[in-house]
Amino acid sequence: MDLFEHGGRDGRNIRCDFSANINPLGMPAGVLAALKDSLCRAVRYPEADSLSLREAIAGDWETKAENVVCTNGASELIYAAVRALQPAAGLLPAPTFSEYERAFLSAGCPVRYYPLKRDNGFRADEEFLAFLEKQEAGSLLFLCNPNNPTGSCTEPSLMERIVKLTAEKGIWLAVDEAFLAFSGEYRQRSMRRYFRDYGNLLILNAFTKLYAMPGLRLGYGICENREVIRRILLQLPAWNVSIPAQAAGLAALKEKTYVEETVAYVAREQAFLREGLVKVPRLVYRVYPPMANYIFLEGVSGLDRLLADKGIAIRSCENYRQLRTGDYRIAVRSRTENEALLRALMEEEAAWQKI
Repeated sequence: MDLFEHGGRDGRNIRCDFSANINPLGMPAGVLAALKDSLCRAVRYPEADSLSLREAIAGDWETKAENVVCTNGASELIYAAVRALQPAAGLLPAPTFSEYERAFLSAGCPVRYYPLKRDNGFRADEEFLAFLEKQEAGSLLFLCNPNNPTGSCTEPSLMERIVKLTAEKGIWLAVDEAFLAFSGEYRQRSMRRYFRDYGNLLILNAFTKLYAMPGLRLGYGICENREVIRRILLQLPAWNVSIPAQAAGLAALKEKTYVEETVAYVAREQAFLREGLVKVPRLVYRVYPPMANYIFLEGVSGLDRLLADKGIAIRSCENYRQLRTGDYRIAVRSRTENEALLRALMEEEAAWQKI
């Protein structure tokens, strides 16, 4: 597999796609209605700097629009931040989302890795602070929280020490919270309680996963250091966010009940999947505690191919740094799809028992 390959399978024989981590409730009705209404306005250029959307996001965060940047997906923000900050080095835990590394490499930036430990559930620990102590000022650390693909969260007490240490060392800290709303512990774990006090902190988020709109491409960043936002904006083309995407974002911010329903639904289906996965021990060896809308597991080699033959796609994670053949990620989907996945696993388990 390519190091930078992603999930999301569109093969003709795939009927259930667990390889992409999108909200199983689908796009909110209010967002869909706003999208349809926006199409007639697509004959004009969109707001060049997404000001209305930035103001709405700023209102939600109780800050100013000047502290917000909107991008064509969070991926555009990742690349723009690297170009804007021109870091002395890129700092990454491994495994993590591969686009961070790709952004560093595209800018000719050296990358240093901190290997997360399997026996610790791939969570950052005290030794991570020792790793940061050795890094030079002007470096840029990306932390995905919850991490992709392992679903592990860094403990809030450790995150507090990380933001303090990076500020003291003059290290930029970018925390990606694209999946955090699914955890049910957003307020306890989000870095939004720190952003006003630390000018080195950039918080990344996306509408993509939570509101089931990956095809629209909409992300945003928050930083109290307006010079950082100004430098990122200089890396972006005018009209980088379309009229439909801006309209969808404005509508999504009003979907408070939908978010609450999502958290409850994902929690129920996570528990349902985990209960079923432990019943197929010949295929699934270990299931890691999830903090997102996906579950990371260790299983038999070739499990993804066995399921693909049944029209079900899961994400093989062997192309991530520090991971190996037999590591997989499965998204939490609808009850019907989750039942189909578990039924397929049970059938394979039964077939293995006869061998």
